[in-house]
Amino acid sequence: MSPTKPSSSRSEPGLDLFRACAVLAMFAVHARRLQTAHGDGAGERLLDFLMWSEPFIAAAFAFMAGVSLVLARERAPSGFSTRTLRRSLLLYALACGLFVPQYGLELPDLLASPGILSALALGIASSALALSSARPELALGTLIAGVLALTAWLDASGVTIPGMNAGPGGAVPLAAFTSFGALAFRLRMRRGPRALVALSLVTLPLLGVVLLSRFPWTTVRASYYREHAGQLALVDLASDAPRVAMSFWNHSAAGAVALSAPLLAALGLALAAGKRVGSAALAAPFLVLGRHALLAYVAHLGLLGLVELAAFAPRSAAGTWLVVSALGASTTLGAWAFERWRELRTT
Repeated sequence: MSPTKPSSSRSEPGLDLFRACAVLAMFAVHARRLQTAHGDGAGERLLDFLMWSEPFIAAAFAFMAGVSLVLARERAPSGFSTRTLRRSLLLYALACGLFVPQYGLELPDLLASPGILSALALGIASSALALSSARPELALGTLIAGVLALTAWLDASGVTIPGMNAGPGGAVPLAAFTSFGALAFRLRMRRGPRALVALSLVTLPLLGVVLLSRFPWTTVRASYYREHAGQLALVDLASDAPRVAMSFWNHSAAGAVALSAPLLAALGLALAAGKRVGSAALAAPFLVLGRHALLAYVAHLGLLGLVELAAFAPRSAAGTWLVVSALGASTTLGAWAFERWRELRTT
């Protein structure tokens, strides 16, 4: 980036806002899980709605990671695969590091399914390789079809496999959303807005089929970890405590297919709103956060861990929204400082 260009020139304002909304919604969902008591009121109902919407929120976050990959490759194609693979390895290492304090040294999940960051790492790495291939659209489409077929088999068989559909980092079918985001945005850049319309016409009937058939949108699988005293598993790493079941949800194959149309609609709205958003002064903090949504997501995991360890878990919806506001403000400030630091390095 030229040091004379504003930071916002690195990406699309509408996409930045989409990413910011997705990461803020993730903040709210994760903070809500720490809330110790529930009541009534608008704030409580909004949190309930976000919890209900979590499958879409998680899918949108992975979907936008794929969109970001296409933008990154368009702007700096040289060394794209190497940079992206390094980034994926870093995300995987962070996932492993964050797994240990919460769950301990539980194998194979520590390596196979340490957290959503590992699922994102897999989706980003595989989509980046597909984008760098001779036929990117075919490679991305094959990835999506393969992951969804594997998901359907796991759903039908009831088989539980750490790293795929079990543990905190089950990558099936979350990784497919990253490939779908990359495919949708690449087609849009190559063939114009009509490409998104055509994809929507294909996926919208699938949404209707899933809604009418009442297929489950998510599946739940149990993993077995040692029960740890207190909030920090590190103090009990050598414990021989019995293992207890911990449940983690994943998108079902039907749910993943059904979310395709809403994701495309959200992408289309974000792109259409781009110019208006870019000129709105009130949107500036959200655009900064959106440009560094993945970094903000990683930071919020650590911050929420500190909140839990310090016994500051919110006791009401108001407390949860206070935590979300603090997370949003601190990560936005961190993103702004990161941009200023990076710009100073280029001058």
